[in-house]
Amino acid sequence: MGWSRLDSITIRQWRVFCMVSRLLSYTRAAEALGCQQPTISALMAELERATQLTLLEQYGKRLALTDEGRELYVHAQQVVVEADEAWRAMAELRGVAMAEHVPLRVAADTTVGTYVLPHLLGAFHRRRPGVAFNLRVVNRADVRASLLEGEVDLAIAGRPPALNGIVAEPFLANPLVAVAAPEHKLVGLKQVPLARLGDEVFLLREVGSGTRAAIEELFEVAGIPLKAGMVLGHIEAIKQAVAAGLGVSVLSEVAVRREVRCGTLAILDVEHFPIKRRWYIARLAERPLNANCAEFIEFLHEYRLESR
Repeated sequence: MGWSRLDSITIRQWRVFCMVSRLLSYTRAAEALGCQQPTISALMAELERATQLTLLEQYGKRLALTDEGRELYVHAQQVVVEADEAWRAMAELRGVAMAEHVPLRVAADTTVGTYVLPHLLGAFHRRRPGVAFNLRVVNRADVRASLLEGEVDLAIAGRPPALNGIVAEPFLANPLVAVAAPEHKLVGLKQVPLARLGDEVFLLREVGSGTRAAIEELFEVAGIPLKAGMVLGHIEAIKQAVAAGLGVSVLSEVAVRREVRCGTLAILDVEHFPIKRRWYIARLAERPLNANCAEFIEFLHEYRLESR
């Protein structure tokens, strides 16, 4: 079986294998790791040659782990986490100069990662230009998985994982608003009943999105069916579709500010809206905070106070 050849496998290969195993997609793994899809495919092929194992199987367009792949994935996660912890421990011992070269790894849900964090990272970079960042922007389900599997130091999302061992603290308000094209018949009306909004066709994010979960929960509690007309995987695509009159949607207020100012989208006045939500900063309780993480969390709390 060639176990003696395991010592030829690099940490990068283990890291790629873990990402592909979790996402079950070479393309999505490449996006998450910031490289090209052919690179991921080549590294996975090398890993299978080195281990002499079949780790993944293709069923049509669907990728799945084999029994061998699932077993190796458990151990690969431990290898990656231990390697990261070893490097960080050495960085702490060597002091700030080396620690600055250890990337601060953050996973963020799509909305906060697209419309809030880039501005904050720019401001933090001006304060600490030597600190490198690795920002992973994914939906809420993948944010949770990234944190639990030790792939990131911090997670910022709309709803923290309700699990033991997770420390979560509120960061910033995230009101969700109902939006439509400016010429929509509900624009300008006051306190539109939720049942009336329910008559409209909704453009929704994919399953796993925190925003979608909040909409579904609101309508389910009210006992009103939700008419899903189209599922789109990106907020920008939803905004374009709403502006084109294909339906209504519920999005974070921060994500539609520009379009509302420009007049391409309008916020509807609907009962129970805005949906009051918050973003949270989450981390693993068992993992000590390194200096970069602690400083970034402090910076985020300063921003929260300034934005009140």
